[in-house]
Amino acid sequence: MSFELNWKQLFWRKIIWIDLGILAYFLYLICGRNSKIIENVYSRGIFSGVRWIWDFTFGLLPVSLIYIFLILFIVWFGNKIRRWIKKQNNSFPISWKRRLFNVTINILAAVGFIVFSFYFLWGFNYNRISLERHLELDVKPLESNILKKEAELALDAAIEARRQITGATSDALDASSLPDQLESKTRKKLTDTLKMMGYPTPGRIRIRQMWPGDLLMRFRVSGIYIPFFGEGYTAGKLTPVEKPFTLAHEMAHGMGFADEAGANFLAYIACELSDNPMIQYSGRLAYWSYIAGEFAALSGKEYKLLYQRMPQGMIADLKSVSKNWNQSVSYTHLTLPTKRIV
Repeated sequence: MSFELNWKQLFWRKIIWIDLGILAYFLYLICGRNSKIIENVYSRGIFSGVRWIWDFTFGLLPVSLIYIFLILFIVWFGNKIRRWIKKQNNSFPISWKRRLFNVTINILAAVGFIVFSFYFLWGFNYNRISLERHLELDVKPLESNILKKEAELALDAAIEARRQITGATSDALDASSLPDQLESKTRKKLTDTLKMMGYPTPGRIRIRQMWPGDLLMRFRVSGIYIPFFGEGYTAGKLTPVEKPFTLAHEMAHGMGFADEAGANFLAYIACELSDNPMIQYSGRLAYWSYIAGEFAALSGKEYKLLYQRMPQGMIADLKSVSKNWNQSVSYTHLTLPTKRIV
């Protein structure tokens, strides 16, 4: 009788997770993009609370939560196998139908738990009001002549920022060019950016380096934000010129901006507001790489002429980035490697 009662309790607990997963996904669908309800109730309300709780509990740990999770998962999984073996030796055989039913319910419950947790912890931010609408920006594709001018301006801005870096030579910049407390300084400028735009800035988002250093890069990813751990990660092997912009990008995701273009925009502004030329250069170099890619696809000949204006030091930085990525993934790009920051 006791076993049957416990089994029924476990069964209904699993059904609850399935229901919650379905409910979360259903809410995500019916709210739709640019939802005022999501913006006001979730992004500026519930998520702000989640952000604060994460950052002042697990975010204070000296090590990344993902490694703690992996250790606990290995222990849990090993104990699960041990209990399963013991159960097989001391229990009556269960029919294949019952086994199939149990496995199906367990899988559905796990999926429901993951779906619900994803949306509750971060995923509903996909439906918040876009940056373009909030800032009343009229975003349009650039015509060829305007794109060329923008590429020229972006190149000049990157050259100027690099010129301001103390000790910069014609060689690729190394880690000594990065400021101390890079994470804190980047977070401060992103927070200033969001406040300036009228957004709440709860918590103290952490961005950790992931090791092995090229693990993310093997998947053509330089950084990632994982809602289940409440923190972001950058590839440990990134070159110094990539780190500030990637940090700011992942912080933007962690502050509730799920859209890639929006996170790029916020990261660029945060880098631009910095009084450190290396952080500025990282943002401007990233912007240049995006503009240059579009311009090169439109007019390869004119792009080559523009490339010839680039000083040797900036060329060395780009070659260093390309070489670093090519050691992890087998592909090349005209300027910077094609990579994703998610």
